[in-house]
Amino acid sequence: DKSVVVKSSNYPLYGDMSSRVMKVISQYSPVQEVYSIDESFLDLSGLMVNLNTHMQALKNQVKSWTGIPVCVGMGSTKVLAKLANRIAKIYPRFNGVFDIDALPDDRFKKLLDSVEAVDVWGIGRKSAQKLNQVGIHSAYDFYQADIGIIETLLGVNGKRIYRELYGHSCLAIEEIAPPRRQIVSSRSFGLDLSDFNEINQALTSLTRKAVNKLKQQSLAATSMSVFIYTNPFKKDAECINLSKTIGMSTPISDESLLIPLCAKLLKKIYEPGYGFYKGGVMLGNLTPDKSQQDLFVISQKSKQLTDHPYGNLLRYASELGNDRWLPRAEFQSNRFTTHWAELLCV
Repeated sequence: DKSVVVKSSNYPLYGDMSSRVMKVISQYSPVQEVYSIDESFLDLSGLMVNLNTHMQALKNQVKSWTGIPVCVGMGSTKVLAKLANRIAKIYPRFNGVFDIDALPDDRFKKLLDSVEAVDVWGIGRKSAQKLNQVGIHSAYDFYQADIGIIETLLGVNGKRIYRELYGHSCLAIEEIAPPRRQIVSSRSFGLDLSDFNEINQALTSLTRKAVNKLKQQSLAATSMSVFIYTNPFKKDAECINLSKTIGMSTPISDESLLIPLCAKLLKKIYEPGYGFYKGGVMLGNLTPDKSQQDLFVISQKSKQLTDHPYGNLLRYASELGNDRWLPRAEFQSNRFTTHWAELLCV
């Protein structure tokens, strides 16, 4: 199809444009939660303005200043706002802004009946399967169900979603992101890898990225997981998922300890003969990096080296290789906003 343009991922551009969009959005409310790279919640309570007009202005300013189209969903709770955002995207007649609380009760219920339960924010695929087994298929089925059944099937989280659909706020807007419980660093490889050393090279690099995130938040990990798997989309080959987790007696934030540990975990799960499509590491059970370190466990000298301002220039032997694992990015667009040499010419 000549109308389709193939592009490789361009994370520096995505991150920078996301930051610009979020800065524009922040002008429209004193309380903002940046939920993800492309989602944000605003607290509109107490604003003495016409909210629909206010949000139309937000949408138009984001498009004018960044070139990125956005849609706005308004509701008395996060779940309702997410549902409203879905409607704003689907139906052009709302011009990108939809207030679900403005619907009469009968139209609200009809809307819920048109939405599958799996499409309600917070209900994932596995939770939807549990609901389907007891005859709950649509958002309206979920809304009409007994709250006790919902809590039995989905726990406290399901109960919160249920109450949010009824307009009772259970999920507050978080201006300050809560401390992370885990950090995941993963990557689809440039091509399927079967050689242990090449996979280890990729995981070493991913471990360093995870450790950098640890340090940025002054955290340490007490567990580490390594995972690799084959391409699940290859119909002519078996999908293999391999993983291994280990707990540490002492919280660790030193990459000189975590990188060898990663290699040990990989050795335990690696199986020759398979082409692995993706891999990664997860640092879990995170705690503030203030714990008393075991002097017999931690290498202070190596930690000082990696914490040095130029520590990112150091490379471990396991990182050295042909870099075949790196994404090929053959069709990457220019990094227009972060690289001088790739500025847009007009």
